Amino acid sequence: MTSVEQEWRRLSVRVVHLGLIRLAMSSVSGYLGVTLRDDPVWPLLAGAAFGLLGAVGDLVRWQTTRFRITADVVEMRTGWIARKHRTVGRDRIRSVDSSARLIPRLLGLRTVHIGSGETESSFKLDALDKAGAESVQRELRADAPVARPGPATTGPAAATGAESDISEMSPTESGSLAEPGDLAEPAEESIARLRRSWIWLNALGAEAPFTLIAMVFTLHWALRPFGVDLFAAIRGLSGHLVLLTVLALLAIPVAFAVRAVSFVVDNWRFELVRSGGTLITRHGLFTTKTVQRSDARTRGIAFAEPLLTRRLGVTTTKLLLTGSAAGEGGGDILPRIRLPEARDLAARILPDGARPLEAPLRRHPRGALVRRIGWSLYTPALLAGALLPFPLPGWVWPLPLLLIPVTVPLAVVAYRSLGHTVHGDYLVVRDGALTRKTVALQNRAVIGWSLEQSLWQRWAGRMTVGVATAAGSRHYVSPDMGADQALALIAEATPHLADAIIDREVSAC
Repeated sequence: MTSVEQEWRRLSVRVVHLGLIRLAMSSVSGYLGVTLRDDPVWPLLAGAAFGLLGAVGDLVRWQTTRFRITADVVEMRTGWIARKHRTVGRDRIRSVDSSARLIPRLLGLRTVHIGSGETESSFKLDALDKAGAESVQRELRADAPVARPGPATTGPAAATGAESDISEMSPTESGSLAEPGDLAEPAEESIARLRRSWIWLNALGAEAPFTLIAMVFTLHWALRPFGVDLFAAIRGLSGHLVLLTVLALLAIPVAFAVRAVSFVVDNWRFELVRSGGTLITRHGLFTTKTVQRSDARTRGIAFAEPLLTRRLGVTTTKLLLTGSAAGEGGGDILPRIRLPEARDLAARILPDGARPLEAPLRRHPRGALVRRIGWSLYTPALLAGALLPFPLPGWVWPLPLLLIPVTVPLAVVAYRSLGHTVHGDYLVVRDGALTRKTVALQNRAVIGWSLEQSLWQRWAGRMTVGVATAAGSRHYVSPDMGADQALALIAEATPHLADAIIDREVSAC
């Protein structure tokens, strides 16, 4: 394909307006820092300084940042004193997501994050107008039409690169390589939208006490510049045990309410849709986010069920994608919802409509239960023994033994969580005590296996099976599987890898 020279585009001029707003807010913060008290309030003055630097940074970024999209690469040039030129091949792009905080969104601005799975070649375009951001996302989608060379633009509009002119042009006129109509948005199929029942499911959880602690610390440091010491006030109530108990009981529902409000703010107008061959997630009230996940990169799906909420029958759903770094499209695709609903949605999320997470799993040998019960007994006993050499009161060293009523049930839960199977084109493994994880990975996504045996496992005929893949967490483990079970699983899931592995294991035995 003959490449044509593409015009460099620039960020929206509204980013300069954003800088002026930051400058005004920092000026107010600095004024309050000087006039509130006789001595300066340094946190407010520091905020004013950061606001001023941010305003200058916005101006410099608008003046120096240019980007272009060609048939083969996406390029960005930025910087004033230290110039940076980043290039990423279009075939290496793994995610093209957008986000917008409250004030930029009111100005019609979006930030486009272009991820390649590597920090060095990933970058963001901060900030584009809404139409420009949507255009970039359409152009770089994995299922976008194959680009065809077109004539480069000329004239004053191309020379100045004005953002307003570019946003009004057609994709071909603004330097894109596609013909008019090639980048038309496919029809969207709705998969899931925010439901009221999701709110309380996500508000409940073991994180609520930590939320309350974070609230207290945040309020304390927010009031410090005004001479209010929240911790001193709490210590002053130490003699009023009844009052402190009442406040603690009232704080628990407040913590759950705060988590519910936080969930609604983060997932306001949540929707998951499929457009062509791409899953698109949109959500957020003050900060909006749009995340795109290509079906071509989907290799499986997983459920994560925390122990404390497992009795409620809820789960978090994760999508397994190839080539994704942290924050680049992988991870949770749905909030915490009920398990039956998650199973139905998982079948619609997977491109082939399969339901591997509903397949019955094969149990691991009873020896795996014996091993875990042994751990639950030996660990507290060893901890108690480790305390004996120290000059401690006699009642201290038996304290670790009090953990046994907790560790033994956890051992049983950990064993009951073990399981594996092959369901159609998917390998399914499950394990975990505190958080039970069920992973359904496409057989074709398995790139290798690891088989490990401790001395005790070798005597008992068990082994730990590791699955290597380029998707998700890159490595998944199914511990304490029977040796015959492990070899049968490898042969069933990956026949092309089975012969060499099985021959090697048989010869080792």
